[in-house]
Amino acid sequence: MGRSYAAALGCLALAASIFHGLIHSQSAEPVLTRSIFALVAFAGLGWIIGQSADYAVRHSVEMRFRIKVERWRQKNSNDPQASPTSVK
Repeated sequence: MGRSYAAALGCLALAASIFHGLIHSQSAEPVLTRSIFALVAFAGLGWIIGQSADYAVRHSVEMRFRIKVERWRQKNSNDPQASPTSVK
């Protein structure tokens, strides 16, 4: 997820910076220099945001899964036939 956010934000910053230079009729060299710096900065920011979002989503899904498994175990622990060690 970090790479996706980095690519999206980096490309958006690059495009916005170039568009800003075109609107203000600036020469190409300073516009491209500023655009590349914006690309790198926002790609780094996007990577950090993406990694944080990835961690939050994975943690949330894992916790929900663990809660459901624990509820299932508690529900089935009273039933002797549900136990894999019971003999019929």
